[in-house]
Amino acid sequence: MPDAQRASVPPDAAATSCANVPGIAAATARAIAPVPVTRICSLYAVMNHTITDCSTSPTRTPNSPRFLLFLICLFASAGQLAIDIYVPALPAMAHFFATSPQAIQSSVSGYMVAYALGQLVFGPVADAYGRKRVLAFGLVIYTLGCLLSLAASSLETFILARCLQGFGIATTNLLAKAIITDSFTGQALVHAFTYMSIAWGLAPIVAPVIGAHLQTWFGWQACLVFLLVYSLVMWGLLWRYRETLVQPVHLAPRTLMANAGKVLSSPVFQSCFLAQGLCYSILLVFNIVGPFMVQNTLHKPPTFFGYLALGIGAMYFLGGLSNRVYGARLPNAEQRLRIGARVMAGASIAMLILALTVGLRVWTLALPVLVMGFCAGAMYPTLMAKGNSLFPHIAGLTSAILGCALLLVSSAMMGLAGFVSVQELTSLAVFFVVLALTVVGMVTKLLRHLAQPQSAAVARGSGEAV
Repeated sequence: MPDAQRASVPPDAAATSCANVPGIAAATARAIAPVPVTRICSLYAVMNHTITDCSTSPTRTPNSPRFLLFLICLFASAGQLAIDIYVPALPAMAHFFATSPQAIQSSVSGYMVAYALGQLVFGPVADAYGRKRVLAFGLVIYTLGCLLSLAASSLETFILARCLQGFGIATTNLLAKAIITDSFTGQALVHAFTYMSIAWGLAPIVAPVIGAHLQTWFGWQACLVFLLVYSLVMWGLLWRYRETLVQPVHLAPRTLMANAGKVLSSPVFQSCFLAQGLCYSILLVFNIVGPFMVQNTLHKPPTFFGYLALGIGAMYFLGGLSNRVYGARLPNAEQRLRIGARVMAGASIAMLILALTVGLRVWTLALPVLVMGFCAGAMYPTLMAKGNSLFPHIAGLTSAILGCALLLVSSAMMGLAGFVSVQELTSLAVFFVVLALTVVGMVTKLLRHLAQPQSAAVARGSGEAV
């Protein structure tokens, strides 16, 4: 299979070869079957990196790598935007529905549960029936949820709409990862996951700022209109997208359970999803606890926290971009994981020391989180790439399990964060220390398994699933 765009080849098709040369190159395949099949292979430069794109059908135009990256980033961020876009409007929504803050917050938890369940359902189905069909089905459900949320006159109807949104939008982030695994390999795979993780991580940071301004200018319903418009943009991209699934997997319960068991039993996969979930939880917990500390305890306006969150998002963005800087004398991906985990732990310990000596200030809260955000952004692409590429022939199922596990870990951490006091910094600092030290442990375990020849072979995708 080529390095980038993989296409299914009929059983009687010839073996093909592609000449990789700098720039744009082409080569024709030799056919040994009765009906000759021509395979056109061309090289594309993607963000200064070269990948191979091949198509076995003379009538099918392959996806442009740049288009794929744009689609992946837009789809990957959709689920996160839908979580956080209306968070600043929760008080206004509670007043509109005449309910308590705890009740209106259940719309967020309902969305998260549906989001997690959708990943488990749609992943195996996408491996059997293709990415495009499942994406279209998910977008239908999500768009209906957007329309219902705008028409909702009661809290129960609104929560139902949010559950529909979460269940449908699960296809976008899930299959964005599967499309990457379908289309890229090697270093290009890591770079594609880098861009995706940046888009995915920036969305919950930027979304509250967008939502706050939309609420100020047009009212809280404007946040829901934004989500509806976003879904229409995704429909346009999906119309242009061409299927990337190489070979469908037979959807049988016994096969599904066997494959799921192989994925979950992989120590590399276990370390990846736990480390990823905890890294992402740092950002989520700050988004939940931070507004109360900044607005209620430090008496700053909501926009102050919005731009503070934006700064943390910028650090996460820079951390992700750091994976694009490489050289013979620079640390490799595994070394960067170890460095990032240890720096994250050091920042959390510094936060605890500041909490005990200085107390809660804007800078004692923000500076350690800025460092931890950078480390999370630097580590996330490598963790995501290693976790999703373990079993490329069942990439949909692997992405589904990974996505669901991430959401469950993040949801658990968000639930525990509810016990964190917003009146002082010490409890939050202790919480971050525990998270960061656990990340260090998971990264150490991951690197130990990758250093073993057998585990390294599995990490390269040589482990066979049914």
